[in-house]
Amino acid sequence: MRNPSSATVIRRGGPLSFAVQLGRRSRLLCLCLLLAPVAGFGQGGGDRELPAETQVQSASESTTTTQTTATTAPVSVGGFGVAVLDTGVEPVAPITPEVMLPGSASFVGRNPLVDYAEQGTHGTAVAQIIRTLSPGSRILSLQTSTGSRSISASAAAQALRTAAADPSIRVINHSNAALAIVPGEAILAAALADQVIVMGSGNDRLPNPNGDARHAPGLGGKGIIVGGLGPDGELLGFSNRAGGYAQYYVVATGASAFADYWGTSFATPRVSALAAQLRQRWPALKAEEITDIIKRSATDMGAPGVDNKYGWGRINAARAFLPLGALATPTGTSTTESTDKDTTSKEDTVDEELSLRRLKVGTPLHAALVSQPVLRQVLALDRYGRDFNLDLSKMTSAVDIRGRARQVAQSWRRNTDRTLLDVGSGYQVSSFARADSTGAPRLHLDVSPDEIVRYQLGYSVRPETGHAALSWIPHFDDGAGGANVWRRMLAGGSHDEGFHSLTSYRLNQMVQLDVSLTDTHDNDELDQGNQQWASALHLQNDTFGASLEGGLLTEEGSLYGSAPGGALGVASAETRYFRVSGYRRINDHVAVLAALSGALTEVTEARDKLLDDFSDLTAQSWLVGFGAKGIFSKNDGASLTVSQPLKVTDGSADLDVPYGVGADGRVLRHQERIGLAPSGSETSLEITYRIKWSKSLELGAYGAMRYEAGHNPQLGLRSELATVVRGTF
Repeated sequence: MRNPSSATVIRRGGPLSFAVQLGRRSRLLCLCLLLAPVAGFGQGGGDRELPAETQVQSASESTTTTQTTATTAPVSVGGFGVAVLDTGVEPVAPITPEVMLPGSASFVGRNPLVDYAEQGTHGTAVAQIIRTLSPGSRILSLQTSTGSRSISASAAAQALRTAAADPSIRVINHSNAALAIVPGEAILAAALADQVIVMGSGNDRLPNPNGDARHAPGLGGKGIIVGGLGPDGELLGFSNRAGGYAQYYVVATGASAFADYWGTSFATPRVSALAAQLRQRWPALKAEEITDIIKRSATDMGAPGVDNKYGWGRINAARAFLPLGALATPTGTSTTESTDKDTTSKEDTVDEELSLRRLKVGTPLHAALVSQPVLRQVLALDRYGRDFNLDLSKMTSAVDIRGRARQVAQSWRRNTDRTLLDVGSGYQVSSFARADSTGAPRLHLDVSPDEIVRYQLGYSVRPETGHAALSWIPHFDDGAGGANVWRRMLAGGSHDEGFHSLTSYRLNQMVQLDVSLTDTHDNDELDQGNQQWASALHLQNDTFGASLEGGLLTEEGSLYGSAPGGALGVASAETRYFRVSGYRRINDHVAVLAALSGALTEVTEARDKLLDDFSDLTAQSWLVGFGAKGIFSKNDGASLTVSQPLKVTDGSADLDVPYGVGADGRVLRHQERIGLAPSGSETSLEITYRIKWSKSLELGAYGAMRYEAGHNPQLGLRSELATVVRGTF
């Protein structure tokens, strides 16, 4: 991905349909080539001939092989040019006179519009491949050979200088590059003119490319070498290999529908055509970027990675037209879509990556974001600045949208047995069998110097709290953790890993004061970090219990647990929250539970994100239900709760979305103020049961029915169930 502080060039051009069509045709080509026997290859440095009866009809090219000589004189036209340095190019279908660029020249004293190849056709067949696979290209014939097995270095050098001096030429096809070595300055002139130089590796069975192809390392990444594949999809036996030039080497099928023989000469124009298509689709791409895209999108062959036989591998036209590297949105000064002339400059900066990992949004506001129609067409750039349109509403996910049953089962199946490491007067140190995600041990220190004060420190272990209602909800992790249904009500507290501290003061038999501080992080590699300060007052007697708590949660780069970074990210968020909870015993075994949470969040916008200028956000959650203990055994517990997980109830932000590129290359943007309160409201019915039959055997069950999960009104009723048996034998 580009450095966000650097200027961004939007790569823009024509439609993408060619990429898909070419990929489909290429697969047909492979099928046809499997039917073509390999026999009768000739000798020497040129392309090898196959017997006439084995003429190849490549499905990735035109199936028309009848060549008709055109009698119309060439006309002067403009257009995207590909220079063909070869034996001459005749105006034979699909090479019409209009396809030929003015300025064709011969450097061997012949007619550049006549093909003098000894095989009957060579330069013409090369041009036909280019034109078939890249219909928008025009051809400039620069004749460097009369068809012999050698090429004059002087002729090739003059042709390269001529191509370099022609501003319409964007790609140079040098199929016979292996037959001559021109002076370095001649081929460097083309590189300096930002032309892609595509060179055949040669047909001499050598471990390295030959001739002009050896100039590739000195061309600043603008040269690419091509080896030929045979009917079996493997490297042609006579094709020169990548060798020490593997970083500049790709392979393509060495066949043509317009000639009855094989060689690297016909693999080369396939790469030239792909380079031409990429340059037409994204005209601002530099030549070295074109070659890099072709190489990095290639299908790996042979040994994994870049190897000395196939180099980067076989060109993959379909993949070349898909995004490569991290995607990002172009950002900058936003304007409304109604004023196309006053849009963002193409020198915009680049935002964070649009990877799925970075598009996890906090559940309290997720449904409000994905319902925005403008997110269905968001302009994005890949590592080369190429523009694509994405449906961001489908790429964005909620942190807590998936079912909880599997998570509960996985958590409970882990070995969370507590081991006492040290016990003394008024203190104990414990560890848990399961390490955290970094492999560090989970430790808990409990110090109680008297009956009034208790200090707890935990690393990736939550201290035991005095929440009265929480004690009636069975836990499905270690004994010090919080129940699943309880956590979904919280503004924070979703992370266990990190440091926890809790100081408890027993004021009297009924009242306890807790003061806590945590510094935690996620275990999903999202780089989330939370700091939380809280205090709580707990009241409890024989028939009821109540808790009143409040605190401050600071999220770095996150909002309600969202992934830091990304197009929808924020710099930080501070949430002040309160929660009132309690229970009332019905009898010795059953109690009524209730809880209500409220939160006020202040958001610090991250620079150049799609969301900006947040108002303060308010959110709330609630829970009612029943808890039970000792139903069938003194060691079992159950709960039945109905709750609304935390949901934004009020708040707004500016949504500033790039959606396209204008004819002048400027970014078109849509801007509006949107509400962040989802139109739906999730209601969850959750049932938990846990029983410890013995020291070595536990059973548990968790079930849930979620209506409008994630506060999304388009989601109906969802149900899930998990049952777990855990034991040691």
